[in-house]
Order: sequence, then C-alpha cells, then structure tokens
Amino acid sequence: MKQIPSPRLLLLCLGALTNWALAATPSVSVSVNPSIQFQEVDGFGCSEAFQRAEDVLGKDGLPPVNQTLVLNLLFDQTVGAGFTILRNGIGSSNNSASNLMNSIEPFPPSDSSPSSPPHYVWDGYDSGQFPLAEQAYQRDLQSLYANAWSAPGYMKTNHDENYGGYICGVANTSCSTGDWMQAYANYLIQYVRFYHEAGVKVTHLGFLNEPQYAADYASMLSSGAQAADFIRVLAKTVKESGFELQLTCCDGIGWDDQEAMLPGLHAGPDPAIQYLSVLTGHGYDSPPSYPLSTAHKTWLTEWADLTGDYTPYTFYQDGGQGEGLTWASRIQVAFTQANTSAFLYWIGAENSTTNSPLINLLDGVVVPSKRFYAFAQFSRFVRPGARRVEAASSNPVVTVSAFRNQDGTLATQVINNATSSYEIDVKVDGLETGVSVQPYLTNNEYDLEPLAEIRTTENGTFKGRVPARSMISFVASR
Repeated sequence: MKQIPSPRLLLLCLGALTNWALAATPSVSVSVNPSIQFQEVDGFGCSEAFQRAEDVLGKDGLPPVNQTLVLNLLFDQTVGAGFTILRNGIGSSNNSASNLMNSIEPFPPSDSSPSSPPHYVWDGYDSGQFPLAEQAYQRDLQSLYANAWSAPGYMKTNHDENYGGYICGVANTSCSTGDWMQAYANYLIQYVRFYHEAGVKVTHLGFLNEPQYAADYASMLSSGAQAADFIRVLAKTVKESGFELQLTCCDGIGWDDQEAMLPGLHAGPDPAIQYLSVLTGHGYDSPPSYPLSTAHKTWLTEWADLTGDYTPYTFYQDGGQGEGLTWASRIQVAFTQANTSAFLYWIGAENSTTNSPLINLLDGVVVPSKRFYAFAQFSRFVRPGARRVEAASSNPVVTVSAFRNQDGTLATQVINNATSSYEIDVKVDGLETGVSVQPYLTNNEYDLEPLAEIRTTENGTFKGRVPARSMISFVASR
C-alpha cells in the first residue's frame, strides 16, 4: 500500500523549501531620504565636435529618417536619452580638411598685430554643429557649452593650433607679435555672437581643453595661474558684451589635473575663480571620485573608451572599459562621490569602429550601445534642476543613488554588480502609501525595459528584484 506523508511532514518540507528559496536569493535594504539634499543637477550630454555633427547630418549617407532617429535618441526624453547639454568645439583651423573645425578668423590681420581689426567669417554651419544645435534645442536642450580646444595658431607661442603652445600674453610667455589675450577673448565672444544672431543661444563658454596635453591636434597648454591671467580678460569682455554667459575652466585631462589647477585660479588679489560659474574636468587620467576643492558647480565634460572595438550589445562581460555597467557605475560615482552636476560622454554619435561614440552610424545604420542606455537610465529620469538626495544600500555590491526632480518625481538608481539577483526592500522617507513606482531595466538582454508597476505600501516602502549585472531605475510618481 502506498504511504501518504503526514500533513505535518508536508508542512515541514514546504517550510524547508521556502527557507531554501529565500536563502538562494539574497536581499538588500535601500533607504532614501529626500529631505537630505545635495548638489543641483544641470544634466547629461555629449559632443559632436570635429565634424561628428556632419556624421549625424548625413555626410556619409545616413538617410534622413535615421538622422531624425539619432537626434531623437540623443535629445528627446520620450524616445531616447533626453540629453540636455551639448558641447560644441570652437574651431581654430583655417580649413576643413580631415575632421578639422573651421575658425571664424582663419587668418591673422594683415599686419599680424593683435590690436588690428580682425577679419571674422561665418558660414552658418560651423562644421555641422550649428544646425545640430538648432535640432537639439527643438528637443529641449538646456545648455550649449561652446569650448575651444585651442586659439588660432597665430595667437600662440608655437604659431600652430596643434602641439600645445600657450596663448601669447599669459605669464612666462614671450611673443614677437605681442599680447593676444584680448584678441582671443574678442574671438570667443564673436563666436557666441554669431550663434546668438542666428537664433541659437550659447549658455556656457570655455577656452581650454586638456591644457596638460600637447596633442598633435588642436591643443593649448596652460597652468592654473596662466588660465587665471586670461580669465580676468575674458570675464571683462563678457561683461562688456552684454551676453549672459557662464564661464568655465579648465577641462583638465583628468580629475586630479583639474584639482591641481585650482590654486592658480584662487591666487592673487583678484582671484580668477570669482569669474567662473562651473569647473570642468575629464576622466581620462584620473576619474571623478572625489569633490574638487571648490564651492562652484563641477561638470565631468569628457570621457570615453578610446581603446576597444565598437561593442554595442555588452552591458557586462568582464568589466571592460566600453561596457554599459562600467559607465553606469562611473556616472553614479561621479554624482555620489565627486558631487558633479553634469556628466558628458565624448561623442554622442559618429561613424566609427571604436567605442568612442555612444551610437554607431556605420553603413547608414543606427546602432546604440549599452553605454548609451546606461546614460539614458540616468538622463531620462534625472532632469535639470533635480537635487541629489541621500540614498544608501545595506550591501556594497548593490550601489544606489537617488534624485528628486523639480516636478516632485523621485528617481532611484540601483546597480547590481553581483553575479546573482538581489531582492531589494526600498524605504523612502515621507513617501505616501499607494504611490506608483515604475521600474526600468537595462542589462545584456534589455534596454530601458519598463517592468511591472509597483505600488508603495505603508511607510513609503516598495520591493523589487534586480537581476545579476543589471541596473534598474525606480521612478516614483509625484
């Protein structure tokens, strides 16, 4: 006769299975306190400098429908990432060969004197950057950052837009043609004026890019003290122009390099730091992992994987430089540990076989990378004017950040760096019962995938599960 287990034995077995299941899926507690606020967010973005804008505009055959798709992916909040910052390159070349950016003053005055009237030219195109900026503004762009990699060569100590050199007139330079600082300041303001007269507003202005690196392309060297010499001239010129501009400095090649320039910006009876609105740095030589020594806003304005072949479908494989999880973590660290207010990748979209863009346009096909979706996990849900708020995780393998938007929505980013899924129990101080929470998942299988809606229970709590090597943004409604 077949024996039937007793009810008590069945209950014991069921309990054991339940305990095993709970033990098999680790859990983590996340706490969010919107009343404890930190830095204001200005946004996320990219650049299309060095003629990359022309890639988007179809120079190499990208069909019109895909041109629109790329613009929407980059700048439309509903369709794509909703980037709100675009970084333009102010050209310094007297031709547009290769990927050079045209100067608005390609040749010096006839007598090569900095005090002689300049001969400015404007083609209304600016290596494709002007029409692209127009399109970006139509999709809710908030900030247009015009940034010069170099002054024109005739204004510099080495007489070349490339290979470093210094702007003539700053400390410890000597130029037979004289001091070009005022001429360079006028040049930068004229670039802004051309844009404004054509109906596109430049909001931020910078005059240096990676001033520690004498590159074989447009580049210009500077110490902090030398940058301060020019900032004083530029600030006076901006004031006289009547333009509402936020001045930036100095796009150091790494966060440590930017930190090293700060003493020079603070020095003297007329500290140049007082004329700046934003301090800008890159992540190549050293990452943004600590706050710069300043009360000013800080932006991470350039960083990219410049080493690998284009890998669009890898959110995580082995922790490589181009992977989506790598960039999701970098963005989170920049905001939570370095207190940045903005984060910009190098190139938004281009025809390339490397990881330098977020979106690849080879052969007329639009292929977003997992890096792009990692950015979109933040940029779509964390809007300009948001405030970072206190957020903590009970397990360091699951990292968190949270931001309160001006419309009252709360975006909490949870990154699971582990090889197993985690059950998460989120407690948000002050959040009411029954609030809608919409999760969005990105990993190797999904791109900003909306998951089932969650409702908060008592005391503003909600539960979810984050798969291994994944990121979820939990967006709580107003």
